[in-house]
Amino acid sequence: MTYLDTDKQTQADLSITEGIYDEYPLYSLFSETETKNGKRVMLDWITSPLNDVSAIRKRQEAIAWKELPDLPLDEEELDFIEYYLEYRDQIRRPNILVSLTSAIDRLLRHDAQRYIIRRGVTLIILLLNRLESLRKNTPENAPLLLQELAQSIQDTIHSSELKEVIDLYKDKEKSLSNYIIDKYDYQFRCIHFELIRGLLSQIYILDVCRTAQHVAISRGFCCCPEMTETMDLSITGFVHPFTKEGRSNDWKMSNGNICILTGSNMAGKSTTLKAITIAVWLAHCGLPVPARSMTCPVFDGIYTSINLPDSLRDGRSHFIAEILRIKEVLQKAKSGKRCLIILDEMFRGTNAQDAFEASVAVNELLRKYLHCSFLISTHILEYAKHFEKDSACSFYYMDSRIQNDQFICPYQLLEGISEAQVGYWLVRKELEGLI
Repeated sequence: MTYLDTDKQTQADLSITEGIYDEYPLYSLFSETETKNGKRVMLDWITSPLNDVSAIRKRQEAIAWKELPDLPLDEEELDFIEYYLEYRDQIRRPNILVSLTSAIDRLLRHDAQRYIIRRGVTLIILLLNRLESLRKNTPENAPLLLQELAQSIQDTIHSSELKEVIDLYKDKEKSLSNYIIDKYDYQFRCIHFELIRGLLSQIYILDVCRTAQHVAISRGFCCCPEMTETMDLSITGFVHPFTKEGRSNDWKMSNGNICILTGSNMAGKSTTLKAITIAVWLAHCGLPVPARSMTCPVFDGIYTSINLPDSLRDGRSHFIAEILRIKEVLQKAKSGKRCLIILDEMFRGTNAQDAFEASVAVNELLRKYLHCSFLISTHILEYAKHFEKDSACSFYYMDSRIQNDQFICPYQLLEGISEAQVGYWLVRKELEGLI
């Protein structure tokens, strides 16, 4: 399994695990797993996107499968098993005389340690039986991930001493002798510790799939974006997952490898860029995307330049920070990696003329990297119009206008270059009474 390349700046820009400016982290969409360890697996999935198309599809198909089985035990029972496996006291080889002696001793006093061992053993025996039932009931046409789970159960149980317990305990509590408890305690916590751990890890993957499926159904997300080896990139009905009553839009790289997004301030350019990038990110995680449908290249890397702070500690201005970030991401493109690169409002840290000339210079560089896709937002209309006839570029804008002295912003993404000029109106409106 291979992973998509990215960096801390990109994860921060997209709020993958930590929200900025009151944004919700992307992870929170999928954090309501049934188990604590399921949360850890989900966090690993969402922070480590894949660039292996077969691995991505394996996750997608499992999440989309309507017959995903229930977890074999509930959260409290699985947590107790985890606690029991890490409980390192009183691990000993089974001995009939020792077991008999300890039984007599426990008649005279309460033994909390023994309770942990007895309950841990009985829960694992129950778990193994229910996993065996899950294996038997997995149909041949099940998604590959579920088939691998069934095969893992088969290999783990039936190629070891664990198969002995299948008929020992059938979904209801049965009084087990102290010797039997000691025997299987030694097996579970010593001999077959790693095998039990492996089975638990499979359960947590199932938990992640069930959680992702629930999110997809409840929010209307697309479970199976089409992942391609070409550079075709298009999304229908996409939204930013945390916008309230957000309008869905359609978008595609219709021409060349550069898409320039224009629009007035507050029209939603940055939110739209993030929404598209989040969809691409989640598609590479194998998780549902906030869209009706999607066709997405299998990228090698995703890099963004959206929220760059001034580097006051080392004396850098915002403008210099922008230049260095663009240099950094272009070096990734130069390496030959197939990348999605997002540049939001390039060179906002300098004057308009410098920003125009610098943006044109960068755009000329981007044309060379046909193996990459670039999404650029700008409020410099002259820059967009400079490349209006360039076959390497496509153009979209966020609709906005002044109508009856009201700022109308429908958050609709349209093809073309924006003609909206609302800056002076906004200033006049906000400073009314002072001017």
